[in-house]
Order: sequence, then C-alpha cells, then structure tokens
Amino acid sequence: MELLAEERRGLILSVFAKFFGPRAADPNEYVERDWAAEEWSRGCYGGRFGGGVWTGYGEALREPVGLTHWAGTETAEVWNGYMDGAIRSGERTAREVLTA
Repeated sequence: MELLAEERRGLILSVFAKFFGPRAADPNEYVERDWAAEEWSRGCYGGRFGGGVWTGYGEALREPVGLTHWAGTETAEVWNGYMDGAIRSGERTAREVLTA
C-alpha cells in the first residue's frame, strides 16, 4: 500500500513525537527523499536486491567457489548492509578459510 506524502509525513512525525516528545511532531523543516530512486546511488552504500532475491538466493552469495571465499556486508547472514554485518561476514569467511 502506497501512502501519500502527507500521510507518510504524519505517520513519521507521530512516531518521532512518541519517542522524542510532542515538540518533535512540529519540525522547522521536513524533507523526504526516495533514495532508491536516485540515479547514481540507487538507495544506499550497500547492495539492494529486488523482491525475493535475498530470500531465494541469499545463501548462494556466501558459498565458496573452489578456493574463492566471499566476504562483505552483502554476504552477511544478519545485519546485511551494515558495518556489523561486514564484520560478521569477515569472521565467518575467516573460519571457512581456516577449516577448508
């Protein structure tokens, strides 16, 4: 379900008010951007897969191919796309290499 811009704004500001108090519901300025629609970044610093790709093929992204082992935030089992995921992925890959 796609929300209209004003509906999204109201929803977001109500959540802000819940966590930060009533003043958060009345910001001096409100800017909204669809980062996934940006021509050059396509959303963020990490890989962004289409619907069903991660759930259908996620394990294949981290399976070794011969002597090549894959590490990086995009191959993390949890915290995919974040620094924590990158660290976990590096640790997983190091264990794989040590036991290969």
